[in-house]
Amino acid sequence: MLLTQLRSAIDRLRTTAGIFVIDDGQSQSIADVVARHGATRLRQAEPGYGGALRTAFKTIDAEFIVTIECDGVHPPALLPYLFEMRHRADVVIASRYVRGGYAPMPVLRGAASRVLNAAFRRALDLPVRDLSSGFRLYRRDAVRALAIEQRSYAALQEILIKAYCEGYAVAEVPMHYRPGATGAWSARATLGVDYLRTFRAMWRLRNSVDSCDYDTRAFNSIIPPQRYWQRQRYNIITGFVGDARMVLDAGCGSTQIMNGRPQVIGIDPQRRKLRFMRAAGRRLVNASTFALPFASASFDVVISSQVIEHLPPDPEIFDELIRCLKPGGTLVLGTVDYGGWQWPLIEQAYALAKPTGYADEHITHYTRASLFDLLEKRGLRVIEHSYILGVEIIIRSEKPG
Repeated sequence: MLLTQLRSAIDRLRTTAGIFVIDDGQSQSIADVVARHGATRLRQAEPGYGGALRTAFKTIDAEFIVTIECDGVHPPALLPYLFEMRHRADVVIASRYVRGGYAPMPVLRGAASRVLNAAFRRALDLPVRDLSSGFRLYRRDAVRALAIEQRSYAALQEILIKAYCEGYAVAEVPMHYRPGATGAWSARATLGVDYLRTFRAMWRLRNSVDSCDYDTRAFNSIIPPQRYWQRQRYNIITGFVGDARMVLDAGCGSTQIMNGRPQVIGIDPQRRKLRFMRAAGRRLVNASTFALPFASASFDVVISSQVIEHLPPDPEIFDELIRCLKPGGTLVLGTVDYGGWQWPLIEQAYALAKPTGYADEHITHYTRASLFDLLEKRGLRVIEHSYILGVEIIIRSEKPG
């Protein structure tokens, strides 16, 4: 019945698509059904639902992969709606909990599902309402390289959050869910433990520098000191940039500067950050600060904020930033000042409160004196500088005209 409905839904797409059934390969009756409907059977290499997904992502050579339960809880007729969204998002979820969705589950099961999804969504700051729906369309390139560790249904949250942290876009379409039979309490208890483990691992990921939106989340943080710090940095840097037309942010990450100054060109060596910052008309380049892919004297302003402390003390970094500046252009350089007592103390506290944050990645320690010396030896004239809480220094210097 399900395979017939899927074939009908695929016919509506007017495209070529195959149907794959993934199981342990033991049942002859399943083999007969698969053969009768012209589908392909894949034997999963690892046990569990997570193992089945890993098999699909590694084995099926297709641009898009749709996953659907075999027990009829997902309406196959929704497939064209998922497919229609394929160019708007890298993961499209048939969702029970967006407007228009419907899930008439038993009270306890429904409450548990909603609490689970709300906890993941709010605690991990995710723009997704149904993280546990298994009816999804994936862009294979977005998921095939992910390290999926969970074998149970907790793999659904793991895959989604890891894909999101890599900067891939997620969208939801409403689904009317058909609840099936519930498993034994022991199985549900085991799954609950898996969910807790997944939550812990994903919390660490979401609050690490490996998350694509680290800087954006900090800018909008519910923690007042963090939000204040980020917004002060934004105000100082955008003030130094002014209305300059040709601006480069070297090591842009997911900064809000490009939203406040749309003329800025952003470069970053991490593709995940650039994927997150994608927007119509935005100019983004995947490149290293050590070898900027621009002609000399290309920019009125070059920004390097919260970058140099993460890199080895190589003078080539500064030479590249200055090379790209036009004569008379402005270099905006920001980093923490290790010359006082404040930052080392804050860094220790930061490492205890948020061990996955940036603090451990500061491998080169600059001071105001050493930065002024670096700039002046390269012919730049320091115009002004500003501090955030006496700790982070942002310097505006000028290249000779």
